[in-house]
Amino acid sequence: MTKEIIENDPYKLAGVDIDAGNSLVDQIKKSVAASHNKNVLDNIGGFAGMFELDKDIKNPVLVACTDGVGTKVSLAQQYNDLSGIGQDLVAMCVNDLIVCGAKPLFFLDYYASSKLDVNEATAVVKANNTKPSATMYLPNSPKSPRLNASAVKSTE
Repeated sequence: MTKEIIENDPYKLAGVDIDAGNSLVDQIKKSVAASHNKNVLDNIGGFAGMFELDKDIKNPVLVACTDGVGTKVSLAQQYNDLSGIGQDLVAMCVNDLIVCGAKPLFFLDYYASSKLDVNEATAVVKANNTKPSATMYLPNSPKSPRLNASAVKSTE
């Protein structure tokens, strides 16, 4: 790329730091992969998550939801403790799923911020080493507390 193209990159001009995003993926990739079970078909970094349903589920109906932790992030940043944010995020989604009668299967998430702080984002994702955290847990994972946020409901 030429210097002019790099300096006029629309992502960079909008405040997106692609290098920081790639750095975050590199830092969390192993933690994310460690949470996968046999149903997960790919690792972090793609444009979509792939999950294969077990063959024994009859008449599956997929149930999905998304949620956010809102002002809890601001408070966690203020107190310099992001370790519980991922757990809260997963819990909010699981609560929404289970009231529909669905069984949690996986958690598909995203991380959004006005400016990516790789260390903060890594802390949120890697907190699963001691507690459940967003992104990490899937059923049958050795560390899984079975708090996950996309689900299937059998209609039989």
